[in-house]
Amino acid sequence: LKMEISLCTAKPDRKTVEKNRRMRMKLLYASLDSLLPSSKVGVSLPLPELLDESVNYIKDLQKKIDQTKEKVSQLAGDMRPETGMITPHMELWGVDGRVGAAIITSARDWSVFCKIIEVIQEEGGEILSANVTIVGNKAYYIFHSLAITTA
Repeated sequence: LKMEISLCTAKPDRKTVEKNRRMRMKLLYASLDSLLPSSKVGVSLPLPELLDESVNYIKDLQKKIDQTKEKVSQLAGDMRPETGMITPHMELWGVDGRVGAAIITSARDWSVFCKIIEVIQEEGGEILSANVTIVGNKAYYIFHSLAITTA
């Protein structure tokens, strides 16, 4: 005689299905409670309060995300060249071994100030004074330096 083994899964009864569903929901609520910053170990909120607090927490996080995105876009906007950027303007003059430079550029572009100092020092000049005045969106840089001459 041959015996055939059939692997049939019997459909669980309603009571078991409901019990499993309730256990899953209980685990999900416990997990939700653990994710909230104000949750205390061993103290669980009633279900309606837990859901309300979760919704409020999610809304607060969404506001923080929106504020952070706005701040990032503002900072990124500060780094992009604007249509109203000022074209740098420079004047140089020299008298009795002294060299002067006046530069007008955007108030946001501090690299000009650093570059001018770097160039003067690389060329062997000695900076006597360096002044910066910012008016509106313009920066006025005035440099006075002593030109070093080699014989």
